[in-house]
Amino acid sequence: MSLTLDLYLPGRSWLHRLDPRVKLWATGLGLATAFVLRDWPALAGFLVGLHLLLKSSGLSWRRLGTIWRQVALLAGLIFLLQPWFAPAGRLLVAWGPLQLTTGGLASGAVLALRALCMAFTMAVLLFTTEQRALVLALVRLGLPYSWGLTLSLTLRFLPALFSLFTTVREAQAARGWVAEGAFWQRARDYIPVVVAVIIGTLRLSDQLTLALAARGLEGSARRTVWRDLRMRPVDWAVLVGVTALFAGVLLGVWRGAL
Repeated sequence: MSLTLDLYLPGRSWLHRLDPRVKLWATGLGLATAFVLRDWPALAGFLVGLHLLLKSSGLSWRRLGTIWRQVALLAGLIFLLQPWFAPAGRLLVAWGPLQLTTGGLASGAVLALRALCMAFTMAVLLFTTEQRALVLALVRLGLPYSWGLTLSLTLRFLPALFSLFTTVREAQAARGWVAEGAFWQRARDYIPVVVAVIIGTLRLSDQLTLALAARGLEGSARRTVWRDLRMRPVDWAVLVGVTALFAGVLLGVWRGAL
C-alpha cells in the first residue's frame, strides 16, 4: 500500500490553470476573511461561495462529502461546546455554572463556520494545485527551495499519516482487537496501534530521505525547471479581483455590515 496521499485532483478548469502564486495569495486572503467576518450569516455565505468555487473546478459532490466528513466532527464539537462557555444574550438553559444563551449559540455558530471556511479555503488550493507547482510558487516568492519542499511535503503526508492510522486500526480490529472500558483503559488498548503507526512513519521517513537524496536535494548546482511560472492577463485580473473583494469585506466589517 502506498503511504502517500496527494490531494491534488487533475483537471483543466480555470482554477487548475490559475497561477499558483495567485492561488496562494487568494488562500491567504480567504483565511483572513474567515477571521475578519464576525456574523454567522456572512460566514455561511462565504462557505457557500467556497462550495461554488470548488464545484466550478470540477470537484464532485462525493469529494465534497469527503471533506465534510473530515471536518464535521470538529465543527460539531465547536458548535456544541462553545455556547456553554460564552454566555451572552437571553438565557435558554442553566446547568450548574454553565449557561446556554442565545449569544452563546451565535458564538458557537460563528466559530464552527469559521473552522469550516478555513478548511474549505485550503481545499481550494490543495485540490487544484500540483505539488510541483506549489513548491515552485513558493520558491518564486522568495522562499528557499528546501523550505518550500518541506511545506509541500507536510501538506502531502499529514493526510497519509491519518490514512496509515486508519489502516492499522482496521487491521488490528480484523484480528480481534477491541478498545473498551473507561478512557484510560481505551488509551492503553490503543498502544499497539500507536506503536505500529510510529514504525510505519519512521519507515516512510527513511524512504523519503533516500528518495530525496537520490534526486540530489542537497546538490550545489543551480536548479532548473521544465515549465516555469508566468503570469497571464487572467492571473493578474484574478489577483486584482480577489484583493478588491477582500478590501470590500474589510470595508463592510468596518462599517458594521458584515
